Amino acid sequence: MEFKERGSLIAFEQKGHFTARQIIENVDKLSVQGTAVHGVTYYSITYRTEYDGKQIDTKGLLIVPDDVDSVYLIAYFKGTQLPVKLLNFYDSQNETPSNYDGGKENFLETRNMGLTWASAGYTVFMPDYIGFGSTIDKEHPYLYYPEMFKANIDGLIATKQFIANKGLAYDNRLFLTGWSEGGGACLSAHKYIQETYTSEFTVVASSGLAGPYHFNRFIDVLLSKKDEDLNISNIFSWGVYSLNKFSDLKRPTDQIFAYPVYDQFAAMFPPSKKISETLNNYFLSKIMDGTDVKFRQVLDKNTFSEGWKPVGKVYLHHGDADNVVYFFNSTDTRDGLTAAGGDVKLYTYPGGGHVTELENYITKTLGDFNLLK
Repeated sequence: MEFKERGSLIAFEQKGHFTARQIIENVDKLSVQGTAVHGVTYYSITYRTEYDGKQIDTKGLLIVPDDVDSVYLIAYFKGTQLPVKLLNFYDSQNETPSNYDGGKENFLETRNMGLTWASAGYTVFMPDYIGFGSTIDKEHPYLYYPEMFKANIDGLIATKQFIANKGLAYDNRLFLTGWSEGGGACLSAHKYIQETYTSEFTVVASSGLAGPYHFNRFIDVLLSKKDEDLNISNIFSWGVYSLNKFSDLKRPTDQIFAYPVYDQFAAMFPPSKKISETLNNYFLSKIMDGTDVKFRQVLDKNTFSEGWKPVGKVYLHHGDADNVVYFFNSTDTRDGLTAAGGDVKLYTYPGGGHVTELENYITKTLGDFNLLK
């Protein structure tokens, strides 16, 4: 592979166009009758990034509204998806943004988040993530945000090149969004961009739905339930595998797991829903008593609920009955970032679960961002 700078736009492909009327028909989690005012053209973009220390090309989806001279850019980071195909029930390729085929089925986030915001006048970039789409042969750095950020920021830099090539005006202002895994990607990107990429972007606001921001506490709470059957035991196991592989830990997996784990798929499908039967007992005891200092450091590095002052606004959305990513992730983040001097607003949805608040999130995020344009 010929060396290119990270963030280089390698190629783009125009995949289709929607009128505002077609967008209204394709969005199914809310009514966009009053907000779908633009038709949109959507593109697959290929760009250079870094994965596990090596150069790689990956893709994302870019949705551009018609009849706009200046760009208001939203990055949307998608939620957890297993990079697998399960018979006729599920195929991650049908949720990977750059694969979007213009249909009314599958691609839930592309249709409902991407098309809604683009038809309201925003240019929307949605990265596939490494491990999906064109990079399905690679392991996804699941929930390990320092590694995930590389492909996400490089996609945004490539998006700037695309915008410039189209002759559109763009002033570097950026809006960040994401749900679940992508909620964590959203808030961590807010921190990383204001620390390292201020010459490229100014974060106006971030708006996350149900992200695992207080990551070290989230893991501790799950560990406290180690003898219970957990509904998220598979993504917990996958997350631990990913943190070990993509951080500096890189331990043999038999030091971490109580069953043979040779790749991410073995981690995704543990033999038990109980953490106590999934993790190596010695490893588990050392995490829980705090003496595994290096693993604790990785958890702390992956936590974004305190200790930094956001530039720009932070909006948090969370159902208080979420049994996947627990509600305290957002309340702790509100409290921690407010204490650091941040401008933070939490939308609490009483009785809301992990997947029930998409309409609230999409519409309130659009309203909040419109006030900041």
